[in-house]
Amino acid sequence: MFNALFTQLNSCLLCHNLTEQSLCSGCLHDLAAIYPSSQQQIRTPEAAWAHEWASANYVPPLPSALHAWKHGGKTQFSHLFQQIMLNNPPIWLREFEPDCVLAMPLSATRRNERGFNQCDELVDALHQHYGWRILPHHAVQRQHKAAQSTLNRAERLKNIQNSFTIHADVRDCNLLIIDDICTTGATLAELTRSLKAAGAAQIAMWVVARKM
Repeated sequence: MFNALFTQLNSCLLCHNLTEQSLCSGCLHDLAAIYPSSQQQIRTPEAAWAHEWASANYVPPLPSALHAWKHGGKTQFSHLFQQIMLNNPPIWLREFEPDCVLAMPLSATRRNERGFNQCDELVDALHQHYGWRILPHHAVQRQHKAAQSTLNRAERLKNIQNSFTIHADVRDCNLLIIDDICTTGATLAELTRSLKAAGAAQIAMWVVARKM
């Protein structure tokens, strides 16, 4: 009986205490402190998208957890970032109904190096919760260039130009872009520009966290 009960417990992703879920109740409570309210949301200047939302501020423990997830092979951390998005969704979802949801694309080279696109896992969780239609990753092709995270703001703006080719028919579609982190917004802006040029209607963006 004891062994059967014990095998149902997991180690909390953040504090490593035993818990029935991937995150213990204490850590879930603590995470709420980094969730910005609607009044605290930062509006990107001259943004081409209609709506934007960051579910959290990019502060500890998120940087180390994101690195472990994306680069350290710790795939279980997907549960942390999925939970953050589900716990603090955009208030404008009541007025914006996406026709399709798009995970921020990776280049084929980057996807092969990493073994997965972390944003696909975010979109999968949102699809299960909201039932939204997902644009497949081959719907938008991204050129392989230097990683944005290694560049300063000016370099990011130049590096990301003309990086996306739209293969899907997105004419008159309302699209929701899902990404993990927003730093300068350069990648999201370029993807939005490309989608608009392909005929997309309204575009919204939802990220796990924004760097302050």
